[in-house]
Amino acid sequence: MKRMIYSTGMAAMLAVVMIGCQKSSSDKADASALSADERNLIQSAGFNGNWAEKTSDGDYLVEGDILLTKAQLDELAVTAPAHELIIAGEEHYRTTNVVSTPGTSQRTITVRLGSGFPSYYSTGLDQALARYNALNLRIRFQRVTSGGNIVITGRNLGTSGGGCILGQASGFPTASGNPSSGFTLSTSSCATSYLNTANKVDEVIAHEIGHCIGFRHTDYMNRSSCGQNVNEGTAGVGAVWIPGTPTTVTGGYNSWMMACTNSNPAFSSADGTALNYVY
Repeated sequence: MKRMIYSTGMAAMLAVVMIGCQKSSSDKADASALSADERNLIQSAGFNGNWAEKTSDGDYLVEGDILLTKAQLDELAVTAPAHELIIAGEEHYRTTNVVSTPGTSQRTITVRLGSGFPSYYSTGLDQALARYNALNLRIRFQRVTSGGNIVITGRNLGTSGGGCILGQASGFPTASGNPSSGFTLSTSSCATSYLNTANKVDEVIAHEIGHCIGFRHTDYMNRSSCGQNVNEGTAGVGAVWIPGTPTTVTGGYNSWMMACTNSNPAFSSADGTALNYVY
């Protein structure tokens, strides 16, 4: 999830910073540039090779907020895309792998918030888990203080594609039916200036949990919520349309899985449809 900055005053301020840091910014861009082989691998995995970059840890950031290792990309690159169902430009989509549930029983997924976050992040997490659990899905979320199926950590994630990255999930559900292992909330100054209330933390946490349990961006076909026209790619992880969700939405459409934030933590009725259909 990214926050796009539209304020003229802020844009001017950022322009001054960029001028003062031109050399270091150029060095950073070179370090994150992809080789031809890396770009081909990302495209073979089904993602848009023009919407990806390499991180300082040697991993790959795609879609603006999904972090994948080379091993994950290698695995996706040999996955047959025959299971992918694309019906229209913007709807609700899930990945092929979802979290497995034991028949008609609920499966509990534990979530842990790492250390170093302000106290209202804790409140935001509680709110996000309560909103999911209020839907009475076949998965339920339980907060824990140690361990955890989904672990939330903090790190400066910087920017990508002209926007401030707020959160970054570590992939999607595994083939064995387990959720992604967690996600990172950015500690950058632009991220924390947005994540300044429990409701906004709730919004971003719920979005990243959505990725962890198998939901793609609602507007992955064109990232309209970010004011862009970039197709993230269907990817080897799948982009399966969820029946019952809208087939015509705009960049201002309210969904918890839009690529860029709209400052609204609530699930829309279509979000509820998508979550109840999958879980």
